Amino acid sequence: MNVSFSIAPYFFKERRAKLNSFRKRKVEIVAEIDSLLKNSSSLAIVEYRGLTVNELEQLRKEFKSAGVLSKVYKNRLFKIAAENNGYLDLQTDLVGPNLFAFGTTDAIAPAKIIAKNAKEQPLLILKGGIYDNQVVSAAENALISALPSYTEALTMLASGLQSPLKQLAFGLKLLIDEQKITA
Repeated sequence: MNVSFSIAPYFFKERRAKLNSFRKRKVEIVAEIDSLLKNSSSLAIVEYRGLTVNELEQLRKEFKSAGVLSKVYKNRLFKIAAENNGYLDLQTDLVGPNLFAFGTTDAIAPAKIIAKNAKEQPLLILKGGIYDNQVVSAAENALISALPSYTEALTMLASGLQSPLKQLAFGLKLLIDEQKITA
């Protein structure tokens, strides 16, 4: 009987130490999520239930090539970090297996990549997220994915400014060729 009492304190001490290490790791993960939420320009939450490992790896490769950080976190830990940063409305989207895509360089890139892949893989569901420090719904995230990226917008602007000048130059060249005006 005394033997069982002498083993018990050792067992509970070891178990308590293991639980403390798990708790420390969870605190570190919440701090990591906090940092990502503060430093990233956008966040898209994706449900990936039913995807194969190869499909998920391909999605992650696309994210990486676009400068998007993608990670899987426990929803409970993400809820804690979201509450710490004032994103209480995200809690409704934190159900099921979720992949969190943080836009670091281009704010629209996560939503664009997910929308493109969702056409090929219907099991990929774009949920809500954060854009411009505002919580957005799945519908708003879909609208954001339709927006042009920064470089695409600049290209559209440049071509819009260039088009009238090209038409003027072409018209003047035709008039010169027909010799209605002299150069």
